[in-house]
Amino acid sequence: MKYEPTHLEIFLTRIVFFLCGKPVYRTFADRLPLDGGEQVLDFGCGMGTVAYYAAKKLTHGHLTCLDISERWLNACRKTLRGYGNISFLLWESLQLANESFDVVYCHFVLHDISESELERVIPELAGCLKPGGVLVFREPFNETNKISLIKRLVEQNRLISKDSRITDIPVMGNALECVYIKK
Repeated sequence: MKYEPTHLEIFLTRIVFFLCGKPVYRTFADRLPLDGGEQVLDFGCGMGTVAYYAAKKLTHGHLTCLDISERWLNACRKTLRGYGNISFLLWESLQLANESFDVVYCHFVLHDISESELERVIPELAGCLKPGGVLVFREPFNETNKISLIKRLVEQNRLISKDSRITDIPVMGNALECVYIKK
């Protein structure tokens, strides 16, 4: 599952972040159920586009940014260099601590993961949530088969759907946002 983005991909992401950050990433971060003291995991953080806004809301909490790419993590470190409440993890064969996060979010990440990897990743994400913890994801709406698989795997891992909605996102098109709660 190793992947390193090209320099062009990082550059283009940075441009989208600066030009469309508020309508794309901030709106997603603003919908996360954060009061300020939570332990939060950004799964597939990339360059920290959502984390940039989520970290501002965690005045007494902690944000863990996790990615499979060292290059993305380095870009994320640069994006979030002004924050002291963030740690960075490289996902290799990492096992996340059980029941250690209040909120886990994924922004346009899960649809890029193979079906066999999702069967390993989703239980890991569900297991790292505290009871009552929340999983939030936003995925491209045109990925209907992948979304169906993701939802099935999430529900098989004792997470209950709380909310879902379709949104129109500048540059990215329609997306499905889902919120699940761990029993």
